[in-house]
Amino acid sequence: MMRRARELVDALAAAAAPFTVSARREKLRLLGLLAEREVDDPRVLHALHEALCFLQAYPDDAGVLASVDRALEGFPARVKRLAPAAARRLQDSGIAGTSLDYPFGYPMARWLARRFPRDVEILWEQFTEEERLQESLVLLLNPTEHDAFSDEGGLGWRRWLEVARAGRALTDLQVLLELFDRANLDEATRDWLFESLALPIGWRLHGAGASRTFAKLPWRRPVFRGGAEAPSRRSGPRDFIREVRRPLPSLRAAPRRLAESLIEAARLAMAVRFRELFAFSYANPGDVLVADPGRGLRIALIGILPTARLPFEGYYAYLALRNGVPVGYGAAWQLVGALELAVNVFEPFRRGESAFILSQVLRAYHRAFGMRTVVVDPYQIGHGNLEALESGAFYFYRHLGFRPRDPAVRRLAEAEQAKIARDPSYRTPLPLLRRLARSEIYLPLSASDPDAEQRVTASALAALVTGHIARRFHGDRRAAAQAASVAVAAAVGAERRRHWPRDERDAFEQLSLLIALIPDLARWPAGDRRRLVQVLRAKGGPSEARYVRLLDGHHRLRRSLEALVAAPALIGND
Repeated sequence: MMRRARELVDALAAAAAPFTVSARREKLRLLGLLAEREVDDPRVLHALHEALCFLQAYPDDAGVLASVDRALEGFPARVKRLAPAAARRLQDSGIAGTSLDYPFGYPMARWLARRFPRDVEILWEQFTEEERLQESLVLLLNPTEHDAFSDEGGLGWRRWLEVARAGRALTDLQVLLELFDRANLDEATRDWLFESLALPIGWRLHGAGASRTFAKLPWRRPVFRGGAEAPSRRSGPRDFIREVRRPLPSLRAAPRRLAESLIEAARLAMAVRFRELFAFSYANPGDVLVADPGRGLRIALIGILPTARLPFEGYYAYLALRNGVPVGYGAAWQLVGALELAVNVFEPFRRGESAFILSQVLRAYHRAFGMRTVVVDPYQIGHGNLEALESGAFYFYRHLGFRPRDPAVRRLAEAEQAKIARDPSYRTPLPLLRRLARSEIYLPLSASDPDAEQRVTASALAALVTGHIARRFHGDRRAAAQAASVAVAAAVGAERRRHWPRDERDAFEQLSLLIALIPDLARWPAGDRRRLVQVLRAKGGPSEARYVRLLDGHHRLRRSLEALVAAPALIGND
């Protein structure tokens, strides 16, 4: 029977991606047979789960989808029937009925403890940093409490947790989170301190939403693939760019309830895969954009709370869903017309429509921010990333029109392309793929864009600020920030900023360290200075998308930043 189950699962996996009439019949037949089969090999059960996840996102028709949904609903019972040793082999799989453990950071640990309070706890048997925990408690507690948790004459930290619980129905994790939440620490220090403990947090994947198995969001009108939709044809760079630039009227601000459900789906998609993404951990439910570009695809662009935003770049992560099933995620950082993109399609769905998903993600970003160039970091194409190397990520992007920024790497790419043209069976060897992955790649969205060959980066701007503080203030960052804020406020007429919202004031203070480096700021036309104030305030405004647009649209500011980056040695030498 076991061999038969394996054969059925292998056949279902092979039949999953073709969307012909005969393939649909075969899927229904296999799903019917598997519904009656026990699968006691965890590897086979895992393979069945992955095939079902793919078919839930890409069903042939309503019949296939209904069979798939029933099969997934039965997965917790399948896991429960496994022998204990077999069930343990599904640990960390993200499948319903199993468990996982991971040292989640503070925002995600707090969210999990609130969302699944009875299923999340610290696995103390795996924890080895007792001394570090005691040192951390010193920072979290009132000095009058310190003697209580000491191992030298005190209760010890495990018994002290019982005292701190005070008979309340709280887990150890909830007690510690309460301490961190109410500690007299700034947010960044608190989060760093919690993460430094690397607490092994166990999570039992039970109930709706708490697994990859039940990750699907409600979806009213599923889009089917069984012959109703022609397969997408391969397109070249011009077609891809045209698609990215095509208007996307459906992009809109998500209503609060929808925004919160998308943020929750994004966090769950990360947590069940042992991942965390900064933008999802610090997501802003008031700054979520959503688009439905077709083929059952939904793209959610998720902004960040003002207190957690990056100093210079706009930062929106995305979650891609197909028929309500999360199929991928990524992030983009926008700065003066360039969008740096990181993309990930979850493994079960890589047989789907990766190029189409990428085009629609970029289409949504283009609609929101109007970037002129798209940039992909070397890691995404294989630099220090073996999975990307072996998957051929470089050529995936090259086919879409991306090219290396480094001239030497560009010449190597052209030479390899010539070899492929002469011999279609030729494959670039791994050592050469590693060389191709040394340079970032970029895609100009306009052939006439003069800025495509170079760009202003956050790292270059940050280095300017560091050099200025070192030269002019001998490393005194507080004095540098105060001087910059006063100087910029005087130059742009923002002396009454104390009446602004707190987040806008903080953004102004932070960005002033950079803006103060512009030598002719006080001589700018009054209109440019007024618009600069709008840029600085927008960084702390309700939606960071407005900041991105205003920054890129301020041509004098853009030219000034480009000049600063081009001649950094001149900063602070007068």
